[in-house]
Amino acid sequence: MNSSQLEQRIREGIPIAAEMAFRVSSLTDGGITVTGGGEQNHNVHGTAFAGSLYAIATLSAWGLVQSRLPEGAELVIARGEIEYRKPVIGDIVAHCNIERETFDSFLENLRLKGRARLKAVSVIESDGGVAAEFSGLLHARLREASGAVD
Repeated sequence: MNSSQLEQRIREGIPIAAEMAFRVSSLTDGGITVTGGGEQNHNVHGTAFAGSLYAIATLSAWGLVQSRLPEGAELVIARGEIEYRKPVIGDIVAHCNIERETFDSFLENLRLKGRARLKAVSVIESDGGVAAEFSGLLHARLREASGAVD
């Protein structure tokens, strides 16, 4: 799945993403950068709304993993938490990277067992430092696990 296909899938499947001016800026096999518009995601203080930071960070982690899943796989975030460190002014930019070996092991478990889980971390930077860090536990399963090897 390329960045345009992923962005379209997210915007269609999660309608609020379009309202947040969500965009996939870059996508590789091991990394993603996504943005949300500053104008659409601000709070009464003129900084990014905490819920928007959480949503954009979550979509970066989910999006990266979703982009690598085989046809017929479903993905959910089973647990997620975020640490807010400093305010974000303007656009929200989130990055998520997963090492190749970690991703390969995750995909192999999914192929063999019909299900797998993976921890992903997404970072939002602002003014030269980390503004927020999201950590999520993602669960994937094949819809038709009958093809999985026990």
